[in-house]
Amino acid sequence: MGLTDFVTPDFWFHAAGKIARVLFILIAAVLVQRLLGAVVERFFFVGGGITALHFEEKRAKTLTELLKTFIRYFFYFIALVLVLSEFQVDTTSLIAGAGVVGLALGVGAQSLIKDFITGFFIILEDQYAMGDYIVSGDQAGTVEEIGFRVTKLRDAKGILHIIPNGSIVKVSNHTRGPMQAAVDIPVPQEADIDQVLALLEQACSEVKNMLEVVEGPKIVGIVEFRATEVVIRIIAKTVPLEQAKVETALRYKVKRLFAEARIPIPATVPMRM
Repeated sequence: MGLTDFVTPDFWFHAAGKIARVLFILIAAVLVQRLLGAVVERFFFVGGGITALHFEEKRAKTLTELLKTFIRYFFYFIALVLVLSEFQVDTTSLIAGAGVVGLALGVGAQSLIKDFITGFFIILEDQYAMGDYIVSGDQAGTVEEIGFRVTKLRDAKGILHIIPNGSIVKVSNHTRGPMQAAVDIPVPQEADIDQVLALLEQACSEVKNMLEVVEGPKIVGIVEFRATEVVIRIIAKTVPLEQAKVETALRYKVKRLFAEARIPIPATVPMRM
């Protein structure tokens, strides 16, 4: 084929048609995946943050992001196959070859397969979702992203931890249901126990209106006898991750009321959680 063959009208017409078809395939892939992404969001969220199918908002958000990611890569793969077909590339052998390569990689990448399987069951069983505060091994933080292969945690210092799902053996979720605040108050043996209990009831009544309190606080009673003091425990149910704030408020109220009543708090034994 000579150089003059490349400047014939038929050649340029054919080339323009091929370019137009490739552009159409790419644009269609982007538009379809965005459209289906919007459909997925509409499926899980009715509107205004309200979720469908009785899912919790965080779980609905997690599933939405996973499905959108799957749809995006699926249509990008379809677009790649169609574009290669436009250039007369045998996509059948390409797909078959990809399957063989995938099988070979699967034999040598058992940990990667374990990550995917574990991630699937984490999502299926709703062990945690985006926005949950979890502890896994020596890592703790808020779940920023959860996928089939890895989970991303942001700790209190702002450090992002990327954890392969296959290495997650045990998870403690701190945001599922109310948490319990517990404060142990050491009181001298010689103190008037009835007066002490009355003051603790007053402290509980002053704290119970906090927005972080779900139930209580209430006095459990004397939970321990020691050589020079008794220990009285107060508990309360709080919204997730707010138990420390309620415990701090209880300690402050108890300290102030005890100081006004001149009831000493033993200095040798600090108040415990």
